[in-house]
Amino acid sequence: MKTLALIGSPRKNGTTDIMANVVLRGVSDFGSFIDKIYLDDYNIRPIADVIDKASEREDIRSDDDFPILLEKFLNSDIIILSTPVYWFGFSAQLKCFIDRLSSYFRRPPYAQRFDGKGYIVLCAYGRSEEFNAKSVTEPAKHIVEILRGHYLGDVCVPNMYQRGKVKDYPDVLESCYKIGYAAFEYLNNFKNKE
Repeated sequence: MKTLALIGSPRKNGTTDIMANVVLRGVSDFGSFIDKIYLDDYNIRPIADVIDKASEREDIRSDDDFPILLEKFLNSDIIILSTPVYWFGFSAQLKCFIDRLSSYFRRPPYAQRFDGKGYIVLCAYGRSEEFNAKSVTEPAKHIVEILRGHYLGDVCVPNMYQRGKVKDYPDVLESCYKIGYAAFEYLNNFKNKE
């Protein structure tokens, strides 16, 4: 089993990066191979004009780095979407990656490779209001459903203005670790039933 963390923050060693590292430790302790991508390190252009019929869409901007990352995504069983919340939603880096999936999720030969993946959502935000988390988790649940996956849970943390502040919250880090091993266990059991 393979787990891929997509880091939507431009900050390395920031809060969402640290949270993703702990989730990755949780899945790897149970035997998953792990990989992490800092989306800000890649040239991923916004989605271009697409036709209405999803199964016939072409990615006319496939001359950037997205196809390389798509292959890693498709080869993974568990996907971690890790993002700071700036203005109510995914970071631009992560949103851009997700939008580009629109050219592939129903198109042969890619379509079947989306099926059955498990998704974990991690987010951190500076304010205290819970709607900041919901601005990420609610759309994520719909995206996972459309991609024919399993929403395995989320860890969202308020009041995180300072880089790496999450290190001072062992309960949050424990939740990250637990969601990692629980996700691996769930998906492993699900795949063994097939």
